[in-house]
Amino acid sequence: MDRYHPITVTLHWLLAVLVIGMLVMGKTGLNALPNSEPDKLWLLGLHRLVGIAVLVLTVLRIVLRRFLPAPGHLGTGSRFLDKLGVVMPRILNIFVILMAASGIWLGQQAGLSEALSGAAPLPETFYAYTPRMVHAILGTLIIAILVFHVLGALYHQIMLQDRLFSRLWFGK
Repeated sequence: MDRYHPITVTLHWLLAVLVIGMLVMGKTGLNALPNSEPDKLWLLGLHRLVGIAVLVLTVLRIVLRRFLPAPGHLGTGSRFLDKLGVVMPRILNIFVILMAASGIWLGQQAGLSEALSGAAPLPETFYAYTPRMVHAILGTLIIAILVFHVLGALYHQIMLQDRLFSRLWFGK
C-alpha cells in the first residue's frame, strides 16, 4: 500500500485546517479582545465549539489509525530524523488533546457556560486561571511542532523527492 486511507487523509487535512484556524483565532482574535468586548463572547462560543470538534476528530483519528490500512514509514537515511518522523505526530496528537482539555478546564473555572447563556458576565481576565497559562503554552508548542511537521514534509517532497504528498492526498 502506498497511500493512506481516504478517511485518514480527510481527517488529516480537516484537522490541519481546524487546528491552524483555532491557533490563529486564539493567538490573534481572542487575545486581542478584552473580555468586556461584546464580540468576545460569540468568538469564545465558536472557539469552544470548534475545540470540542477538534478533540473528537483527533480521538477518532487515533482510534481509526489502528484499523485503517496505512503505508509504511518513509525513511530519510537518518536514524534521528526517522525516529522524529514517528514520534512527532504522536506528540502533536497528545498536545492537541491536552490543549482541548485545558480549554475545557479553563471554561469550567471561568464560568464560560454561564457567560454564554447570559447568566453571568465573563471574568475580567482569563489569566487569573491556571489553565489559561497551560492553554497558551500548549498553543505555542503546537505551533512549533507544526512548523517542524511542515518542514519535514517539505524535506521529503523537495529534497528526497519521495512523493510524500501523494501518499496523503486523494486519488489513485
